[in-house]
Amino acid sequence: MSNRNPQYGTTTESVWSPAGMLERLGGDEELARQLVELFTVECPRMMSVLRDSIASADADQVRRAAHAFKGSVGNFTDEAPMTTAFELERMAASGKIDDAPALLVRLELEVERFLAALRRFEQGQP
Repeated sequence: MSNRNPQYGTTTESVWSPAGMLERLGGDEELARQLVELFTVECPRMMSVLRDSIASADADQVRRAAHAFKGSVGNFTDEAPMTTAFELERMAASGKIDDAPALLVRLELEVERFLAALRRFEQGQP
């Protein structure tokens, strides 16, 4: 469960569990592990694209990068970090990205926690 916090620099708490993902995949644990592996490989690249787009202050690039990340992480959760990526996407779609660096900080912290949960799943830990 996430606690929505309107302050951009504050992370939202989300504890990912594989149960929801496994349910969506019809219990296919092998497919779930493949998706986790793909995401953990692609995540650093996607985050780098997002960082670069924010640094360039190009709202359309930020919107596209946030949308791509949101779609990828949305395979696993509809909570943080997906919700933060969606906030970035909406913000950029409005053309106002002044708060994007603060949201990026929040997203990076959420992604760090999320990746730790995915790695525990990969290793067969609860």
